[in-house]
Amino acid sequence: MTLVEKHFKKTAKLVRAIDKKVIAEWLLTEGYFPEQYVLPPSFSVTDFKLKTKPYNKNLNDPARRKLVTISYPKSLLTSRVFGIQHPFNYHDIVFHLIEDWKIVVDHIFHNDLKIFSYSFPIPVNAKAIGKLGNLRSGRMIYEWVEMAEKDMVAEAHKYNFIIRADITNFYNSVYTHSIGWALHGREKAFADKEFKLTGNKVDKLIQYANDARTNGIPVGSALSDLIAEIVLTSIDRKVSSKLKTINFVGSRFKDDYRILCNSEDEAKKILKVLSDELVEFNLLINEHKTKVLTLPDGLYRQHDREYHNYSLKDKEAIPFKTFELTLLKALDIHKAYPGTSILEKFFSELYDNDSKLKIQFSADNNARNKQILKAMSLLMLVKRESEKTLCHVLAICEEIYIKYRSPKLKEKLKYLIESEIVKASNKKSAFELVWLVFFSRYLSLGLTTFSKMIDKELMETAFLKSVISSEQKFFNDSKQKLFLKPKDCKTKTLSKRLAVFDRNKE
Repeated sequence: MTLVEKHFKKTAKLVRAIDKKVIAEWLLTEGYFPEQYVLPPSFSVTDFKLKTKPYNKNLNDPARRKLVTISYPKSLLTSRVFGIQHPFNYHDIVFHLIEDWKIVVDHIFHNDLKIFSYSFPIPVNAKAIGKLGNLRSGRMIYEWVEMAEKDMVAEAHKYNFIIRADITNFYNSVYTHSIGWALHGREKAFADKEFKLTGNKVDKLIQYANDARTNGIPVGSALSDLIAEIVLTSIDRKVSSKLKTINFVGSRFKDDYRILCNSEDEAKKILKVLSDELVEFNLLINEHKTKVLTLPDGLYRQHDREYHNYSLKDKEAIPFKTFELTLLKALDIHKAYPGTSILEKFFSELYDNDSKLKIQFSADNNARNKQILKAMSLLMLVKRESEKTLCHVLAICEEIYIKYRSPKLKEKLKYLIESEIVKASNKKSAFELVWLVFFSRYLSLGLTTFSKMIDKELMETAFLKSVISSEQKFFNDSKQKLFLKPKDCKTKTLSKRLAVFDRNKE
């Protein structure tokens, strides 16, 4: 048995050991909002319980609702849009999946699979069987990296080629009817006109959470990731069945495939079968990102190899100049390999195991003050290159402010955040504004005249209205509490909330 398959079977065993009520509670609370870098901690679920009956009782005529969305740019022309479902629809999807939980788990961890997933979105805990882990699915991406560079490397000597492939615009392309096809088979799902089957119930609820659209599932929640696993597992099973005669090792994280095989002909056949099965689900393989490489090429991430010699992970203290130069190097690598997690990795290495900042500023007050201003300026330049790092930038600003708190530093930080709010408004970035307004309220910086700084149209977006008013301004008809005042989020620092990388692991 390969290491990849062992990992998969171990995950299956751990999942089956957890009470489904615990799973439901986690999905309703920790899994409701996107990962921690998307929205500030004010967006938090309180007391969302699984009811004994669904809210939507008549699926032949459900209420049509809309997602509440937030986005940040992926490139000059495209954005990554995260969608939050109405609590009633979200609850009912959890309700129906948990009702048939054994069927769902048996489907995702089916014995016939030869492509093994590393992206089950609910955090299991190998050290405490029967309990959930502490980290959100965001940690899973680093588990995937660990697998790709350890488990796959360990198997690679048996093979000659590696296939790297992913699916074009996966979440936005999922045909909601395919959820029923995946769980029950196309014909059986098609014949169910009264929504008796779990997959068809989920299909209808997702549609009507998104204005009755049949194309796309919302990006962000752990529940969407679970539904993605249901759909992709069905494709993986069909591919596995059709490739029984080929010796290969297949792995997948979400819509990202890595497959080891022995010849170019085998690689072509594998890709043809995978592409054909994706088309059956109205999905397309991404030709621009699909490669067949001769081993050892493709085993290791190039951006990680380039960063390795500059890594700050093992340093107990980081002199300011070292921080400055390593930041610039991480930026260079990010520009060369956009879309990677190299900046997040750099940020994680700035903390010790207790989430304390390792950067050493000068002992001289004047020199230290200049270094702090320089650090904050550089951090904002990093955010300009990658908006999704804003949460990490603010986390470092918070740590510096806590350690060197003074009226003068508060005034400088207030000015910095105010100027960034104006810039974010000018470029119409609700994503940045939500974080920046939250941060100003969270640290009580004294900013109040947001209406003068922010574009009127942006002021009407639900998440921004919430942080400005310190009141929930979305899905209020549900009576479900989904928001905490920024000043009530001080129980844990941002750096602790954002600790995605496991600093104790090699």
